[in-house]
Amino acid sequence: MSDPDLSGLESDEGWLYASSLPFGAGDPGRFHALFGRDSLISSVQLLPVRPDVARATLRSLARRQGRRADPVTLEEPGKIGHEFRPETPASMIDAGWPGHGEFNYFATADATPWFLVVLASLRDRALCGELEVAWRSAGAWLAQELDRSDGLVRHAPSTVPGGLVQQGWRDSRDPADGTGGGILHPSGRRPAQRLADADTQAVTYAALRALYSLDRRGGWDQRAAALKARISSGFSGPVMALEPDGTEVVGAGSQFGWLLWAGAFEPGPSTQAAERLCQPDVLTDFGLRTLSSDSPVFEPHAYHRGSIWPFDSWLGWSGLRAQGRTAEAERVRTGVLAAVERLGAAPELYAVTRAGELEPIGVSNRRQAWTAGARWALANRWDGRSYAA
Repeated sequence: MSDPDLSGLESDEGWLYASSLPFGAGDPGRFHALFGRDSLISSVQLLPVRPDVARATLRSLARRQGRRADPVTLEEPGKIGHEFRPETPASMIDAGWPGHGEFNYFATADATPWFLVVLASLRDRALCGELEVAWRSAGAWLAQELDRSDGLVRHAPSTVPGGLVQQGWRDSRDPADGTGGGILHPSGRRPAQRLADADTQAVTYAALRALYSLDRRGGWDQRAAALKARISSGFSGPVMALEPDGTEVVGAGSQFGWLLWAGAFEPGPSTQAAERLCQPDVLTDFGLRTLSSDSPVFEPHAYHRGSIWPFDSWLGWSGLRAQGRTAEAERVRTGVLAAVERLGAAPELYAVTRAGELEPIGVSNRRQAWTAGARWALANRWDGRSYAA
């Protein structure tokens, strides 16, 4: 196995920055910080060749794990944080964030389940013992979220200026602000909160199975079975998310890849999801669209509503392969690798037009950790499915 190219991404503590500092002219380099979700997903991608990255990431996030309830930062006991910086970003201050100095922000619905997936995937008994307080606290947070939110993990929207309203990986301060971030109804209407997005439910299912491997008597297997049934009934159609009253936010896209990667569907819905993921409005020659090109709110350069993210397509490749869709999975694998090669470095995201043309996206960081991880994992056919059914 060749070593991954992580230049500009490794911290002194051993975890990966979400992105490098600006790499050449025009590179935003916006995310040179510890991001819970990003660093954890990168750890899964690199697990066979760089388990040290996973261990450093887990230890760093455990030290920063939520200890108290804070309505501004959205810290909660047991919760794994979203973003940590020594100084508050200027963009947050400009948006009205109340405060300066050290920035510890917890607005994420899925960093906590990813923490549990990474820890269990390492199969390191000594580290599990070292971090037992952390993973038990994380499990308690996850159970609390499932119990208070109709069996799903829902976003707790920020009410502070500059804060994130949607907090799955398709996060956004305002999904209707014109940047193409977050999740919208096909009409362009903002979804009602608290929102349950499909991607977060997928990794939550994987986390419950991970918890069962760590704690056989905790009832995690029953929770996993209940969530699988809930996902199979609520997300088998083209559903991006569910509003609190069960109203569907309709849209087909790469979320099916997450659910297939996690094994979160029962057999019938799994087959349907794989078939839908392979349709030409989602599957392109360069990866999987975040949102179908048939959606009224699709735009190929939109941040989360049409663009292609290599890490996201890596999960979809894994899910399709698990479903036996080998030809389509190989098309995803080779397509992403070709796109990254053509664009250079490790781009955060890119566009594929309706005509099938590959194009860069201006806001894309040039060196993104989970793109570097996806490139290595796809090249070496590593699917990261340790805790997927």
